[in-house]
Amino acid sequence: MPSHSLPPFSLSRRDFVSSAVAAGLGTLATHAEAETPPVNRGPKIGKQAIEDRIGFGAWINDVRLEAMPFAYWPPDLLDEVAERSLIETMRLQAASGYNMFDVFGLFAAWGWPVDIVSAVDQERDARVRRIQKAARELGIKLIYGLGVYSWGFDKIIQHDPAVKGPNIHAMCASREESWVWQKKIIDFILQYDFDGYHLEASDLGRCTCEQCMKTWPVLATYYNHITAKCADYIRRQAPGKYISAITISWADWNTGFTAEDKQNLITLSHQVDSILDQGHHGPFVKEADRKAFVDQLQCKYGTSGGFWVYPPFRCHRERWFLPYTRKTGEHIQRLYADGGRSVLYYQGPINNPGVEVNVAFGGKIMSDVSRDVTDVLSEVIEELYQPKTQEAHRFLVKTFQHGEEAYLSNMNYDADGIHLKGQLAYPGPGELHIGFGVSLAGATSAVPVYLYEPNLNDQGRAAYAKGLEACLGHVSKIEHQVGAVERVQRLKNSIYHALDDVLNVAYARETMPKP
Repeated sequence: MPSHSLPPFSLSRRDFVSSAVAAGLGTLATHAEAETPPVNRGPKIGKQAIEDRIGFGAWINDVRLEAMPFAYWPPDLLDEVAERSLIETMRLQAASGYNMFDVFGLFAAWGWPVDIVSAVDQERDARVRRIQKAARELGIKLIYGLGVYSWGFDKIIQHDPAVKGPNIHAMCASREESWVWQKKIIDFILQYDFDGYHLEASDLGRCTCEQCMKTWPVLATYYNHITAKCADYIRRQAPGKYISAITISWADWNTGFTAEDKQNLITLSHQVDSILDQGHHGPFVKEADRKAFVDQLQCKYGTSGGFWVYPPFRCHRERWFLPYTRKTGEHIQRLYADGGRSVLYYQGPINNPGVEVNVAFGGKIMSDVSRDVTDVLSEVIEELYQPKTQEAHRFLVKTFQHGEEAYLSNMNYDADGIHLKGQLAYPGPGELHIGFGVSLAGATSAVPVYLYEPNLNDQGRAAYAKGLEACLGHVSKIEHQVGAVERVQRLKNSIYHALDDVLNVAYARETMPKP
């Protein structure tokens, strides 16, 4: 058995609460099921390692171990389940080699209250501080996801006409009053002494008033300006804190960054520790141009690993099975070769077997990109599932490899291999949504959109179903040759649920009336 053992996720509520009360969460890292060896500080960091090995929440309940069928996105509830889920996720991160955890929603989502302070009552304050304490004990830096002029300002915009522009979610960057509000929020957050700050200016769009468009006609220039302003303020108020600039939606997904955009980012690189070109529909810095661009930066550059699944918070946590270790592993290796030293690697509920393996694999491959991706997957499988025979180990590795190939190799791409058919405006996906809620039945679950067009067509669904059947056969063949009994049952359940969904979708499509 390898020495770098991965932790369980299944700490009970009773154990969690008693540990938190008795020891301030100090003993969390020692909890383990009989099926899992003791936790240690993770793998040895190799000479060829990604420096910023960041687990990205993204939101606090994206890693939640229980579904939230009646919530609305993004749910910012910070209850016992959310706290426990965040801490158990960090335990897996620590055992796998991550050194940072970046998360949004610890204090607010859509709207900070106008008085700012009432966002955090006594209970929430205590939970945040316990999460911080657990992170420190695990050797994980906790990075606060900070909205820059948007994400968190809806109530302020409604309250203060001076900051209003055409965008109901974004303050006007031309108004000094907007900067006053931004500083108030930063000052409040700084009291908690987080290890760093993720600056996100663009996910909800920009202000398009006449003055803003005149001053900053180019998207990237606008976002660069307000990001740099916040970075400079945080640097002066809290020297030494990690600061990352996130470039989601800064440019057109097809054309990417222009020469002017890149030059502005080079200037920004003097003020931040990393620039993260995540790649929701592919990176804005095209791979062929990446090395030359990275060489000019004064900070680190990174992506979100080339591909990720965004988990549906309303769904049962075992409803999908979608490992992607080869795709992300090879992307991270190429990124490192081009000088990239940061990765913002998406997380998810670790009681989903695919998510658990993806998260563990991501930390280990980032810790040493020189390793073979199959060897890393093999190590993760051995540690998590504790196979008792070589046959069991081999079939489990095949299960995760085939699960990845069965989906990704059957996506309905155009001949260019970049755009899904019928989606020429958007390359990708880099980010794959498993499901979206609908108004039926009170939106208590989610439609498995990843099984529909444009992702999969009829032929793709049939091939994916066959692949899942093969995975189910692999697991059924060796399930009694595995030490981690509960974990292998979750794996079977996850494959079953995914297979049920794809067969139901395929049947509905085959039997629906043709026009």
